[in-house]
Amino acid sequence: MFKEIKLSIENTSIPYKYDIKKDEIIIKTIYDLEIGSTLKIYYDENIYEIVFNKDISFQNGKKGEIFININKKDLEFNLILKNNFLVKTVFKYINKFIDKDNLIEEIKTFLIFHIEQKDLNDLINNILNNDKSLEELIIENEDEYERICTLLINNKTYLDIAKNMSDLELMLLITSYIAVPFIPKIDQETFNNLIKVAQDYDYALENIWRLGMSFDGKGYNYDLLDDFFVNQKDIWYLGEYLSGIYQVNQEKLVNKIIKTNDKEFIKQVLNDELISRHLDDKYQKILENNI
Repeated sequence: MFKEIKLSIENTSIPYKYDIKKDEIIIKTIYDLEIGSTLKIYYDENIYEIVFNKDISFQNGKKGEIFININKKDLEFNLILKNNFLVKTVFKYINKFIDKDNLIEEIKTFLIFHIEQKDLNDLINNILNNDKSLEELIIENEDEYERICTLLINNKTYLDIAKNMSDLELMLLITSYIAVPFIPKIDQETFNNLIKVAQDYDYALENIWRLGMSFDGKGYNYDLLDDFFVNQKDIWYLGEYLSGIYQVNQEKLVNKIIKTNDKEFIKQVLNDELISRHLDDKYQKILENNI
């Protein structure tokens, strides 16, 4: 269930198990750890909060990273689910990253910390169709996926949480995957705000590229993305942006590159294999003429 949490030592994955009790979730490593080593925890900070015992020494890295100095052979910590856990669960189901069984399991887990939300118990029953006979289900011949999506996006608790998400939280939700087919409906101003908060957050290049991938071809103005990738002068991400996003306007992008007046940067653009394979010949010639 907790795929958004990864443990590793020197890039070697460390397996763990979890115990769900009445009011807490406990993560435990399975095998003996090497004392003196450094264990890295990578987690989705948008949906989880991690709580350690006082005897655990740790340091925060980038957002969603924690480093622990191992002083005993096992590690145990508590996991708290934030409200956004429910929103991401719905997001995953709508984008078909989880099935109905996983969906129900995650909603039930969310209820550990939100036991008073009666409408979530009702939601589970409605998903399971507990109030209908097998004969009724066969006669209706419903599209199960569409039926469940409708139930999810109309659930009061889900709507209350989703409507109160900040631009940062929404950005983290969308960029938790490289690209998704079904994204929240937002206006241009909110889209611009997602780009702006991503610029000021860790992994800015990756997150803004992922925003570009997910919103590609959906009618949004990409001027802020053009400006960002040109100003960053990161050839790898500029190549990924140009090659992977359909709606990139090559003429506008090349004009912005020229306006940097950075001849070395222009040379790097022209010498990059990925960019040269996707940039139209006429724009490559324009760049050549500006060296």
